Parts: sequence; structure tokens; C-alpha cells
Amino acid sequence: MPDTFNNDKNVYLLGAGFSKEVGLPLQDDFLLIAKEVYFKNPALYKHFDRVFEYQDKLTRMKKYLNYPLLNLEHLFNLIEMDFFYSQDPNVLQIRTDFTKLICDVLVDRTPCPFYHDNAGHLRIDDSKFQNYLSFISLFVKDDKHGVVAHDDTIISFNYDLVLEGAGSVYNWKRSQNWPDGLGRPRNDSFQFNTTFGKTNITVDDIGQYFTKNMANPYFPPIDLYSETDGSVKLLKLHGSINWKTSEDGKTFIVPPTWNKSDSEIRLLWDRAYRELMIAKRIIVIGYSFPETDIYVKSLLGLALNENRILQNIYFINPDHDVAKKTCLSLLDKYFEKYCTYKEWKLSEFIGSGVGKQFIRQFLNREVTA
Repeated sequence: MPDTFNNDKNVYLLGAGFSKEVGLPLQDDFLLIAKEVYFKNPALYKHFDRVFEYQDKLTRMKKYLNYPLLNLEHLFNLIEMDFFYSQDPNVLQIRTDFTKLICDVLVDRTPCPFYHDNAGHLRIDDSKFQNYLSFISLFVKDDKHGVVAHDDTIISFNYDLVLEGAGSVYNWKRSQNWPDGLGRPRNDSFQFNTTFGKTNITVDDIGQYFTKNMANPYFPPIDLYSETDGSVKLLKLHGSINWKTSEDGKTFIVPPTWNKSDSEIRLLWDRAYRELMIAKRIIVIGYSFPETDIYVKSLLGLALNENRILQNIYFINPDHDVAKKTCLSLLDKYFEKYCTYKEWKLSEFIGSGVGKQFIRQFLNREVTA
């Protein structure tokens, strides 16, 4: 056990609201956006058909239940539970198609920051990634002679590659500052540790996910992943669109309420538990603890039961109604005075003067990008 009483660890919990400003849908409008993607090219996205047909068949339950069938996580849970009980191969195919749908929508809606100009030179348009670049910079303690990261942790409930895209931009920009052959340090890149040696999951290079279906695509080779101690821990507890199961090569993502004791994902949840157990501060961004994800509340509660140094929990979410009520209801009345709910978008938190002052004063970090 490390010397937790002397650490300065920030643990960030990221929900769908974190990725919204780059153009990705929230849970409640994901399937409506999926239909927009589908109608752009019905032949390419023909596998969406089975998902939409399955969704239509489920509408009969609306006679009896107020069930949000347009919500990504709710529909994912229904499909998973349906197969669990029926073992119907047709439902298994629908699950496969639904996984592809999630990947395709996220790929379609995530902008690629790299492109070639008319002369064939690599250029970068990082305008939509600027807030995420600033977020990445929170983890960098020193970048004078290579990248030295704080011992902070990101726990994400998102399947997307927004953070990985920002990390790629960060590394590419750094690479432009080093003339070739002048002894660039080996650790001169920002890296994520994502799977912690799990042999049943492989991580694909992210370039193909940013260039699919785009004219003149290009994504430079980026050294983004490492299992060394100096890399930033990125725990994607529901999987990622660029994770594949080593056994069959299928995309590894799981619905939020499914069995977290499954060996394919348990190690990640165990690691998240340990990181929360030694957190000095917890910062929740764009996550409102939805009712579908009871496991997260249990994880947080059990980990904090063992935590001896937690000082603060901060919520960053522009919602001033439901999300605010849900987040604050988690807190003990005595501990609530040490916590803050900021009705901020990510851009206000990471890009405004008052947000940067808050980060400096309360999180003991600096925004440098």
C-alpha cells in the first residue's frame, strides 16, 4: 500500500457530458443521432436496420411501462438481458449489430484533427479538441525534458476516443518542437495505461477510427499507450470502441448494468476501486449517476468506505435540475460543505478564467495547453 496520507491524487469520473462539446450525442439522443447517420448512407449502415426493428417491437411495453427506448444504455441493457434469458441467436446478432451501431455513430461524429492540405502536407485543425487538450495538460507535471505526469487517474464510462484523440494531438504538437536527430527524450510523449496487462483485451491503433469514411484521411502514427508507471491511468469501465477481445476479435463494450464480476472486465473495476480508495479529490465531469448504473454508486461507496484522505468531491455539470439533484443527493449532509456543484460546461471549467482559477486553487493543478 503506498503512502496515501502524503499523496495529492485527483481522480476524475467522466460521463457522456464530458464528450458532448466535441459533437458526440448524449445517452438520451444517441439513437436519434444514429438514425441521422443511417439515412446518410443506408447501404453502408444496413446493420442498423435490425436494431431499429428490435426497438420498434419493444414499443409494446410502452402500454404498461414508461421505458426510455431512445436511451442508449436502456436499450443496450434490454438487448443484453433478452439474450441472457432467451439465448436466441437472432438476439445475439442484434447485440452485435448494436455494438457496430455504437461504434459507427461515434466514429461518424468524432472529428478528425489531422488532414492533408492541397499540397499533401500534414495539417492539424484542433479547434474542437482545444478544451480536451487543456484537460490533458492537467495531468502533466513537467514537460521541459520529456513528459512527467501527475499520479492522477481517469475513470471513464464512455466508449468514445475523444481523450485518445486529444492525446494524439498533444503528442504530435510536441513532436514538431524537436528537430530530428537531436536526442529527443524517450519519455517525450503523453501516454495512457488502459488495460493493465489484461491478456483478453487488445487495443487497436486509434487512427483507423478517426479516418473511416472521410475524404483524404490521414492520422500520424502516435505512441499513445503504455503500461509503464509514468503513464496516466485511463480506466474505461464499460469498454472502448477500439478494444477487441483477443479470443474472437469482437469490439469490447458492455452495458452499464451488466455483471461487473465478469472476468473480462473485473480487473478494471478492481483497479478503479483501488484508485478511488486513495483519492484526495474526486472530480465528476458530465456524469449524473444514472439509475441504470447502480454499480458505480456501489463502487464509489465501498471505495470511499476505505478511503482515509478524501477531502473533496467536485461536480462539473451544466444541468441545474435533475443532474444537480442526483449528484448532491449522494452526499452526506455534513460532508456536503466540502463539496461543490458547478453548473459549468467543460469549456467553462477548463477554458474560462474562473474555471482555471478554480483548478489552481482547489485541484492544485494548472491548465497549460
